[in-house]
Amino acid sequence: MFGVLRTTLALMVMVFHIFIGYLPLGTYAVFGFFIISGYLMTLIMHQSYGYKWQGRLIFIVNRFLRLHPLYWLAAALTILLIYYLGSDIVHGFHHSMDLPSSNKNFVQNIFMIFPSWIPGSIHPRLVPPTWAITVEMFYYALICFGVSRTFGRVKIWMLLSIVYVLYTFINNLPWNSRYFHILAASLPFSIGASIYFVSTNNIYDKYLSHTRLSSRILYGLMLLNCSIWMLIPRNAIGSLIEIGFYINIVICSLLVYSLVKGGQIIKLSRRVDKFIGDFSYPIYLLHLQGGLLASYILFGQAKVFHRLTMNSLINFSLALIIVLVIAMAFIFIFDKPIQKLRTRIKKHNYSKK
Repeated sequence: MFGVLRTTLALMVMVFHIFIGYLPLGTYAVFGFFIISGYLMTLIMHQSYGYKWQGRLIFIVNRFLRLHPLYWLAAALTILLIYYLGSDIVHGFHHSMDLPSSNKNFVQNIFMIFPSWIPGSIHPRLVPPTWAITVEMFYYALICFGVSRTFGRVKIWMLLSIVYVLYTFINNLPWNSRYFHILAASLPFSIGASIYFVSTNNIYDKYLSHTRLSSRILYGLMLLNCSIWMLIPRNAIGSLIEIGFYINIVICSLLVYSLVKGGQIIKLSRRVDKFIGDFSYPIYLLHLQGGLLASYILFGQAKVFHRLTMNSLINFSLALIIVLVIAMAFIFIFDKPIQKLRTRIKKHNYSKK
């Protein structure tokens, strides 16, 4: 149900990092992912795994199999690029792309766990965007151990999340505290969890059914909101630029709810939507390596583009082709067999209920 949306969000991150460096493209997309994850993790804990120790253990194993094998392949690609192009070239393309500098950092890069309240502050990271995966795994653990087991808990969780955001504004804390900080992600994750309960409650659903916009309209509003705030210079209006960020959270929340209730962004079968969605995670993991390869092939150097020019468009187009080809190989050669294993593990959990 989320395939088109997830891959759209991944492409937004890719555009931000290697094509047009306007902040809303990246930040809006990441929090959109967090909302989806909050919903899906709550859903599968309630309907697939349960809260007994065995169900929780199988949830952890399946999350590991979902995230880490493809990540290791993406990290291996970064290592190959460092080996063949040189660390100076790769590091110059992105300051976090470098070989682990200590045993501790090696372990961090193996497991994608960057232990800091701001995971993106830890360097190097073989796959730089994985700071957000550390955040995801933090909330996976909380959900696994019951933070979204009841709607009452989720309401308290959401209230505390709002209090945290207000605290950062009242104390004039920087933007990082509302985006990169692990606690900042509490708001979108708690919203995602609440969507599960709202969508399964007949009273809430009956009320919302009269006000629900179509998924297609909400998808368009999400892209429109992003486009509008991209055109406004960040320094022109100070912290007011964050208005668009929170509008995006509202729109994405409504969009996720609409998709949960059977809406579609594009009229597709579930199978096709899932196939499109399968590209989301590989695109997220591979887009910087693809951008680096494209710029090196085209221009003989690791050139970073953050402006809309013909060269940046050509570079992005080649990078997209490279990423999609590698992603296709990852999906069919590696991920499909892993998904079958995950399905068998999940069925084993059902058989024990």
